[in-house]
Amino acid sequence: MTVIIQKPEFNLREKLSELEFARLPYEKMPIGSVLQVQYAQTRTQQSTTSSTFTDATNMFVDISPRFASSKMLITVHTVGQVSSGRARFDIHKSTTNARISAHPSGNNTDHGISAFEGNGINHVVHFTIRDTADTTALIRYKLQFNNTGGNTTFIQASYSVGTITVMEIKQ
Repeated sequence: MTVIIQKPEFNLREKLSELEFARLPYEKMPIGSVLQVQYAQTRTQQSTTSSTFTDATNMFVDISPRFASSKMLITVHTVGQVSSGRARFDIHKSTTNARISAHPSGNNTDHGISAFEGNGINHVVHFTIRDTADTTALIRYKLQFNNTGGNTTFIQASYSVGTITVMEIKQ
């Protein structure tokens, strides 16, 4: 006994042209894909004499991750200067209300991501750190800085450009 199965014919080229390749679903993107990028910059010189971490004006990014499992790659660039003491820099994450580098014995003064000393010298402050989103709700990542000796720390010194970039990386 012979069985004959018939399927309707279709044109493969026609079916492929119906697909919208300009928008690949995020779920189908491979691990390591950059899902989105948010960026901010400022030229506003600012300073603090606080020994506790202080928000840097206009140095923040708001991002709503597509996946809670995504890694967030945060890059900061600015120029800083101290009158004396040590400048420290960190990133504050709104959803945990904590600094990313928060040390278990942290006292809101020590243990930043980056630091420098050197009276009256412009220093390039550039760092990249990775975080896990742990949510799909809006996250605000913001730069914070201090001067551990209570002296003056400037950022965007000499009115240079300060930038913060956050990239969501699929896991």
